[in-house]
Amino acid sequence: MAPWGRAGEAFFHRVGGVEGGRLASVANRQIGRAGAPRRTRVRAWCAALACAWLLVCSQVAHALDPQRQIAQFHHTSWTVREGAPGQITALAQTTDGYLWLGTQVGLYRFDGVAFERYDPPGGQAFPATSISTLYPTPDGGLWIGFRYGAVSFLRDQQVTHYGEAQGLPTSTVFRFAQTPDGRLWAATFSGLVYLREGRWYRVEAEWRTPGTQARSVFTDREGTLWLATEGALARLKKGARTFETLDIRVGRISQMAQAPDGSLWIAENEAGVRRVPLDGATSPPVIAAPSAGLLFDRDGTLWAGTMGEGVQRVAQPLQPARNTMIEQFRQDDGLSADYLLPVLEDREGNLWAGSSRGLDRFRHTNVILAMLPDGAQDFAIVAGADGALLAGSRNRPLMILDRGPLRELDLPPPLTAAHRDRDGTVWLGGPGGLWALHDGRLAPVTPLPVSGYSGVQAIAHDGDGVLWVSLNTPGIHRLANGRWQQLRGRKGLPPGSSPLVMLPTRDGAVWMGYARDQIAILHGDDIRALGRDDGLAVGNVTALLEGRDGVWIGGERALARFAQGRVRSLHLPADSPFRGITGIIQTRTGDLWLNGARGVLHVQAPDVATLFETATPRYEQFDFLDGMPGVPAQFRPIPTAAEGGDGRLWFATTSGVVSIDPAAIRRNPLAPPVTILSLVADGQAHRATAGTMQLPAGTRNLQIAYTALSLSIPERVRFRYKLDGYDAAWQDAGTRRTAFYNDPGPGTYTFRVIAANNDGVWNEVGAALPVVISPRYYQTAWFLVLCVLLGVALLWIAYLLRLRHLSAQIRERLHERHHERERIARELHDTLLQSVQGLILRFHAVSQSLGRDAPGHAAMERVLQRADDVLAEARDRVLDLRRARIAGDLPDALSALGEDLVPDHPTEFRLAVEGEPCALDALVRDELYRIAREAVFNAFQHAKAGHVQVELAYQPEALHLRIRDDGVGLPDAVVRAGGRQGHWGLSGMRERAQRIGGVLSFPAGVGTTVALRVPADVAYRASPRTSRWHRLRRWWRREHRME
Repeated sequence: MAPWGRAGEAFFHRVGGVEGGRLASVANRQIGRAGAPRRTRVRAWCAALACAWLLVCSQVAHALDPQRQIAQFHHTSWTVREGAPGQITALAQTTDGYLWLGTQVGLYRFDGVAFERYDPPGGQAFPATSISTLYPTPDGGLWIGFRYGAVSFLRDQQVTHYGEAQGLPTSTVFRFAQTPDGRLWAATFSGLVYLREGRWYRVEAEWRTPGTQARSVFTDREGTLWLATEGALARLKKGARTFETLDIRVGRISQMAQAPDGSLWIAENEAGVRRVPLDGATSPPVIAAPSAGLLFDRDGTLWAGTMGEGVQRVAQPLQPARNTMIEQFRQDDGLSADYLLPVLEDREGNLWAGSSRGLDRFRHTNVILAMLPDGAQDFAIVAGADGALLAGSRNRPLMILDRGPLRELDLPPPLTAAHRDRDGTVWLGGPGGLWALHDGRLAPVTPLPVSGYSGVQAIAHDGDGVLWVSLNTPGIHRLANGRWQQLRGRKGLPPGSSPLVMLPTRDGAVWMGYARDQIAILHGDDIRALGRDDGLAVGNVTALLEGRDGVWIGGERALARFAQGRVRSLHLPADSPFRGITGIIQTRTGDLWLNGARGVLHVQAPDVATLFETATPRYEQFDFLDGMPGVPAQFRPIPTAAEGGDGRLWFATTSGVVSIDPAAIRRNPLAPPVTILSLVADGQAHRATAGTMQLPAGTRNLQIAYTALSLSIPERVRFRYKLDGYDAAWQDAGTRRTAFYNDPGPGTYTFRVIAANNDGVWNEVGAALPVVISPRYYQTAWFLVLCVLLGVALLWIAYLLRLRHLSAQIRERLHERHHERERIARELHDTLLQSVQGLILRFHAVSQSLGRDAPGHAAMERVLQRADDVLAEARDRVLDLRRARIAGDLPDALSALGEDLVPDHPTEFRLAVEGEPCALDALVRDELYRIAREAVFNAFQHAKAGHVQVELAYQPEALHLRIRDDGVGLPDAVVRAGGRQGHWGLSGMRERAQRIGGVLSFPAGVGTTVALRVPADVAYRASPRTSRWHRLRRWWRREHRME
C-alpha cells in the first residue's frame, strides 16, 4: 500500500477510474447556477472539498498534457505476443496499485511488467470466466461482474460469491455504482439490483425505474445515481426514493461520465459520444464513432475508446462544437487494435485502453517529439528567433519548429550544417552553397569554393566577420572580404583531414575538432594543437561548447573540458553513457546537457563541479523510455543539440527531433506500493500470504518474487531487499524482481523489500514476509544440548579413566616401594646385621679373654653395650621396613595414637569418623597414618593446644583426613615456605601426600588445620561408587526376576 494512505488511493481511483475523470474545476460548475440555499451550501461544501483534493492531487499526479498531440505521448501496446490477454472487457486499479483486466477468459492483473492470470487461492474458484465489468472499492476490494449472472467480491485474497441463491438475476452484469449512502447498485440485463446485508434485491415498483433492462449505472459528484436502460435515461437524486426519467431520446448507453462543468456525457453503442442535454435541446455527438468507453482525465480532456475507430481524444470538449478538434490514434499508428472497450486513468495519470487484441498505455514523457513530416532524415538544428528552432534535413526544406504548426522556408534540401553567431545570424550550408538568415530574411551568401559535389561538415563565424567552412576536402576554408582562402598543411593543423566541428570563442579564437583526439586552436596567425599528450582522450571530436569555466569537448568515447590551460577527460568504463556525444548545452543555471549515443544526459550544476573528481558521476538519463526516437548522428550533421530562446532544449537524432523544457520537467512523487508475490523453495512454489510462511526441514534454495506497482515506467523501478537473520545489510537488486538465497539454514527470518519509482522516490515501508524454515532433528536445540551433554559425559568418562589410570600408576608405585623395602630389609638382615652380630660376638670373646682386671676391659664392655644398642636399633628399622602395615584399621591406629599421648600432655584428643569405613590400600593407610602422627605430635608438643581433633571422612569421591587444634597455629610465612629452617616435618608430610596422589592443604582459621584429600580410586581397595553400582545391578536383576 502506498505511503499516502488508503483514502488518497481510493480518491485517485475514483477520479480516474472506468467511470471517468471526476476531478476538475469544481468551482466552474457553481457559476451561473441558482437553487435553494441548502443546496447551494452543500454544493459549496462539495466544491471546497474537491478543491482541497485537487491541491493534494496536484502534488501527487498529473494528467496527460492537453496541449500535446496523442502521438507526442509515450505509447506502449501489449498483445498476445507480449503475454497480454485478448478481448479485454473491463479495467480497474485497486488501492494496492495493480491494474486488473477483465476478459472473456478470466481475470488478469498487471504490474507493468508481467501479466498474471489470477485464480483465487484455496480452491475459491470464480463461478465463471467471462467477465463483463470491474469495480474497485476504497477499502482495497474489487467487485467482479460476469456474463450470465454471477458476482464475486475479492479482497485480501478472499473471495465472496453471489448468485441466484443470494437474489442475483441470472443475466449479464453490465456495471456497478455506489451511492453516498453506501448502497451498491448493479445494472444487469434483467434490470437494476442493489445489495443489502449480503443479498441482492431487485428494485421495487415504487422506485419507478424505466424499462426492463439496466445497461449502465453511474454516480456523479453530487451523489446522483444515473441509470441507463434499453431506451431511457433516469436519475435518482441523493436522498430520493424514486427515479426521475428524463425526456431525452437515447440509444444503448454503454458508459456515462461527468465533465468538469458537471454535465453528463454518454457513450452510445450506435451514436458515439455526446453530452446529455438536460434542457431538452438536441445534442449532436462530439465523437461520432460507436463507443463503449469514455472518461474525462484530470485536466478535463475527453478520451473515448471506439468500436472500430481506435482511440479518439478531445482536448477541449466543452468548447462549441465548431471549435472542437478530435484527435485519433489507430492501429496504423501503433495501437493494438481499433476495436476498444474500456478506458482508464490510473493514479499516476497514465491512460489505459483495453482492446480486442491487447492493452495500450499512453503516458507523459518529459521528452516531446517534434511533429515533423514523414520521411524527414538527418537534421541540422540551430536556435532561431523567439524560441523557435530551425531544422534542415537531407530531404525536406528548412523547417521552423515553435509552439504553433510546423512552417517551412523556401530553402531546398539537403542542409547538412547550421550555425548561429553572436549577432543572431543563422548560417546554413549544404552542397548547394551557403545561406544566411537574419531578422527573418533568408539570403544566399555564396556557392561552395569547390567545383565538385561536397557536403558542408561545419560552419563558424568569428568576431572578426570571417566565415569558416569545413568541407569534404582536406584543410579548412576561410571566407573574408568576399574571398575564399584554403588553409592546408600549416603547422598545427592535422594533415589530410578537415574539422568535424568548429567553435568561435569569446576571445576571438576558433576551435576546430578533428578525428583521433586532435584539436586545433586558431588565434590570428597562431595555431595551437591539443592531442593525447595534453590529456585529450575522447576519440573523434564531435562537439564543442564554450561554457562558464572553459570549453567542453565531446567525442565518440568520452567527455573532456579545457580549463586553465589544460585538458581533463573523463575515464569511465566502456558501457558508460558518456559516449558518442555530438551535442552539448550548458544552461544559464549551470546545468550540463549532453546528447549521446545512449540518450540525453543531464548533469546538475552542483555535480558539474565534481564531474572530473569522482569515478561515478551523478546524472539523469533520458532514453527510449522517455521518448527518444533514435540516436544522435555521429558524423554529419553535427552538433545535435541547441538551446532555444525560451529555455527549451532541442536534440536531434537519426529518427527525429525532440525538445525538453527543464523548467517543466514532471517528476513522479508517488512511492510505489510493494507486494511480495511468491516463494519457491527447492522448486516448490508457494503463494505469499499474510501470515508466516512455514517451510519444511532441509530447505536449501529460496527464490522470492516481488513487484512494485508503479505503472508509468516500471522498467526503471529499483529494488532493495534484505533477509533479516541472514543479510547484514540491504542488497541492491537494481530492476531485478526476484531474490535468491542458497542454504540459509533453519531458523526464523523476515524477508523485506523496498522499491523506488522511476524518479527515485522510495517506499521505505515496503513489504515483509516472515519465513520459518524447520530444522532437521540434528539442527534442533535439544539435539545440540544433547550433543553438548554427550560431549561433557565423554570428557567426564575420559577424566575418570585418566584418574583410574593415574590411581593404578600410584598404586603400582606404592607396591613397588613396598617390595623394595622388603628387599632392603632382607638384604640388611642377611648381610649387614649378620656381619655386625658376628663382629660383636668376636669382640665379646676378646673381652672375656682379657679378664675383668685388664686395663681395657671396662672400655670394651661399654663399646659392646653400644654395639648391642645399635644392633637393636638396626633390627627395629629392618622390622619397620618389612612391617609396612600398621596393626589394625586406620581409625584404631589413630585412636591408639591419641591414647598414648594424652597421659603425658594436658590436651584433650578426639577422633571423629564420617561415613562407612572402607578397606584402604595398605601403603596409603601407612602414609596416612604417618602424616596424621606427625600432625598430632606437632599439635601435642608445639601448639599448646587444649583440644586436638582428628576427622576421617569416607566419601564416594575421596577420602578426607583433617587434624584440627586450637593452639597458637602456624605462621603464614611458615606455611608459604613449606616449613621452618632445619625442620622437615611439613616437607615430609607434603612428600608423603604427593606420593599417594593426595592434596595437602592448611586452611586458615583458629589454631592449625591440616587437611588431606586422597582420590577414592587411590585410597580404597574397592571404590564405594563401584560397590554402589554392583548393588544397583543386583537390585535390577532381582526386580526383573520378580516380574
